[in-house]
Amino acid sequence: MAKQAEIKFKKASPTPPVGLLKLMLKMGIKLPLPAPIPLLENWSEATSDEKYNYFKESLLRTEDKEFASAEVAETYKRRVKRWYDVVELKEPDRVPNTMLMEGYIAKHAGFTQADYFYHPERIAKAALKFQKDFQPEYATITLSYPGEVFDLIGMKMMRWPGGPREDALAEDIQWQYAEGEYMPATDYDELIQNPEGYILRKWYPQVFKNLDGLAALPTAFTPIEPASVSLLMLSFAMGPARDAIDLLLKSANKTLEAVLPGLLASKEIQTKWGAPNIYGALTFAPFDMLGDTMRGTKGIMLDIYRNPDKLLAACDAIVPASIKMAVDSATARRKPFVLMPLHKGADGFMSEKQFAKFYWPSFKKQLEGLVDAGLIPVPFAEGSYNQRLDILSDWDIPKGKVIWGFDQTDMKAAKEKLGDKFCIYGNVPASLFATGTTNEMDAYCKDLIETCAPGGGFYMAPGAVVDITTPKMIHTYLNSTKKYGIY
Repeated sequence: MAKQAEIKFKKASPTPPVGLLKLMLKMGIKLPLPAPIPLLENWSEATSDEKYNYFKESLLRTEDKEFASAEVAETYKRRVKRWYDVVELKEPDRVPNTMLMEGYIAKHAGFTQADYFYHPERIAKAALKFQKDFQPEYATITLSYPGEVFDLIGMKMMRWPGGPREDALAEDIQWQYAEGEYMPATDYDELIQNPEGYILRKWYPQVFKNLDGLAALPTAFTPIEPASVSLLMLSFAMGPARDAIDLLLKSANKTLEAVLPGLLASKEIQTKWGAPNIYGALTFAPFDMLGDTMRGTKGIMLDIYRNPDKLLAACDAIVPASIKMAVDSATARRKPFVLMPLHKGADGFMSEKQFAKFYWPSFKKQLEGLVDAGLIPVPFAEGSYNQRLDILSDWDIPKGKVIWGFDQTDMKAAKEKLGDKFCIYGNVPASLFATGTTNEMDAYCKDLIETCAPGGGFYMAPGAVVDITTPKMIHTYLNSTKKYGIY
């Protein structure tokens, strides 16, 4: 392994892709962009700790980022340091406080849920208004979706508000999963043998009805010898694959238009208010990837009994891709925190024995792969994980490398069993935001801080995404750490 003193840096390239560059120029965005801190020249040989330190330095740096003033830059740096202090199980100056918001952001600005899909510029304005009105210390995750792209490709695995489809939801109804068995049980062997090939040629056409031409794509090994290059190119040039590729390019351009307003808003929030945008990637546990949008809930529950060996083999087979999707995104953005919503590992979904056999082994491999890459996984355990705490506490991994978020888990037990190894966060109920009083919110946050903050390694967060609340409840929640979280 390379020694730290021998590490050199690659030359950074701040030039964005051509399509994005044209769109940025059209929108009047200043160029050139500040160059990100370069990667280590011998990146592939660097240790996990060296990569971790590189990402930490990159996030802490203010020289390669724009700020409205030196004071704002210092505020940004102080908040990143506070975050890293709790990640590394130290006591910071104060408990950090973060938000998880979706539906309420649009509502607060007077917009609808359909705007998340068809008017990204409105959601960008809503995010800026939310930041201005409530001053959260860390940028609030605000997702908008390219509704026109979903219409183009024929998205089948969700229903959403607005748009021209017959099954469109009303404009102020939030999007919903449209569960289905998008991968039949008979396809397990094909998935296990070639996960990415299966996803591209079989699963894409199942969930995107207008991309069925991808099924005609040849194997990626086709041009392995020069004589076969033309065969690959001919498959792109004509027939159903050509139609699918043309549609993908059109969708890519529309996606740039849909995503850019949110990126600009996120940048302005950091530049103007010094609120760091911490997360650099998103990925999911292998079991959830299979159960959410491939086999479906019913299918994967049956597989536990009918196809246990193939289910386990499939979970293992998709671990490398689940790691790569996070590593690629986090490395490009120079942000090591990887958000991982956990859906089907909760106490109410499967027994502790089933969790230990079907969910945890591939998930553990995935987490360790992310840590090896210098990243910091942030699994968010939806539902209750009370029956999982002993399994997590027995995990032999260096402390301060993973952050565990909890929804309905007993936080006293989580602190006692995990607090010497993992940073923990979460647990303020979304129901409290929606139906509670400010006194109840204040008391809940006070008790949570007193339970989890001693010794460090804790930050505040809602136990689930907040869609329904009031300004008073948000202010009470955000002020709680300023009242009770001082060390």
